[in-house]
Amino acid sequence: MKKTTVIYVTLLLALVLGLTGFFSAPADAQENDLDTLLAQAAAKSFLITLLRPELSSTMEFYLLDSVDAGEIKAALADNPATSFEITGSDWVSDVTYQVKATLQPGNREVAVYAGKYDGRWRIEGIDLPLSEAEMATASDQATTGQSAASAAPSVAAVSGNGTGQLVFQTQSGGDIYIINADGTGLRRVTTGIDPQLSPDGTQIAFTRWEPRYELFVINTDGSNERAVTQGWRQIKSPTWSADGAKLTFSYQEGGRLDEEFVRLNLMKEYMKGHDPTPPPEARDVEVENGILEYRLPADAFWFLKQINLATGELTDLYTERHSYGPTAHPTDANEVIYKTQTGLALQNVATNQNQPVGNDHRDHTPVISPDGSRVAVSYWQDGHWEIHTMNLDGSSRQRLTSTPLNVLVERNQLTTEMIDGQERAVAPKNPHWNNAAPVWSPDGIQIAFLTDRTGQWEIWIMNADGSNQRPMFPNGQLAGLSLNYFGVDERMLSWQ
Repeated sequence: MKKTTVIYVTLLLALVLGLTGFFSAPADAQENDLDTLLAQAAAKSFLITLLRPELSSTMEFYLLDSVDAGEIKAALADNPATSFEITGSDWVSDVTYQVKATLQPGNREVAVYAGKYDGRWRIEGIDLPLSEAEMATASDQATTGQSAASAAPSVAAVSGNGTGQLVFQTQSGGDIYIINADGTGLRRVTTGIDPQLSPDGTQIAFTRWEPRYELFVINTDGSNERAVTQGWRQIKSPTWSADGAKLTFSYQEGGRLDEEFVRLNLMKEYMKGHDPTPPPEARDVEVENGILEYRLPADAFWFLKQINLATGELTDLYTERHSYGPTAHPTDANEVIYKTQTGLALQNVATNQNQPVGNDHRDHTPVISPDGSRVAVSYWQDGHWEIHTMNLDGSSRQRLTSTPLNVLVERNQLTTEMIDGQERAVAPKNPHWNNAAPVWSPDGIQIAFLTDRTGQWEIWIMNADGSNQRPMFPNGQLAGLSLNYFGVDERMLSWQ
């Protein structure tokens, strides 16, 4: 029997088992829901693969590509599971179903998270206890990190940077660090996505997508990391309300997740009474011999939610279906600025009113100045990133960064490369510097940002009018750290 046949037979058997009474929860309305039954069956089938080595290859059939099967196998390598018992199951969000179980031997607790992707229920995350080897490695790394920190040489403070602390991530999903504005006190805190400091500077909010989608809060000293909500797909950009009581975040739900290729017979479409005109977002449109072909780019839908940290209550923000990258107003606890498909908007959570902030779809990652009067953005300009500021109503736009003419001339010089055995002239890809991810200083006088003008991404600082652009930490404090900006509306910096 072929391998693919084995996989599908295994899946079918597991689904049958999952649908025939394995879960003994009451047969209420939710348990009778088909999605609930299929989610339960997928979770149970996945758990079966943990017990039987001959089904290890089948495990990957259930897992999303973002979930590492190797890590799961490694976690069980020291003490393989021989049986499991379901201890509970329930919906943890509108789109994610959780199944809890205990593995034997050892009475180890696990949690499996299932979600529907392209019409099929798959495992989007699993919580597993660390193996003895992993715990030993984590302990060694912690000890090494403490030793390195204690042995780190002192650095000179940098003058002119103002006060407060910056939190930054090395890249989306990478290490998260905290550092004083004067370049002293560098310390690694954790790993995650889109960190932001609380208004009082004592906590950091961030998210992770593995082993499941989850929103966290951690103290700035690295203690008391705790999850505040989970299950929302590709949860990003958590931002504190001005009073520190709530967090707003974006998440993905619905839409076209992958690129689609469309091929239509025009005659047949007209005979059916259909209009085969490609939609405005279509790319690579071609017509040949009566056949229309085009490509539809991915078009995921993004929405905003807000969580009350004291009660855990979640509120949907009244926004359109392309809303992401929120940043809270620094003085008004009810207002949040965010990115839309056509530009930026300011949401009043209390009244559900949205106010446009300009109408340029190239504005990204908006942040409001401490006095609430100006907005700084990463602006996608002719194939590269620049930093602009404007008033909160979108007026008085000012471009703060640019690439000097002499640099453009130098970078526009043709170079030669050997292509197919012949020397050919090659034009440069993009001669412009990139400047992105701005954040205001606590007093609003300066802006920190990322730039690749030296050939690598670095944290720089400038006055709020764009003058006096310079490296923020020339004292060597960040030597050895590699930063990467991918331009996916990630929040790289936070300054309080």
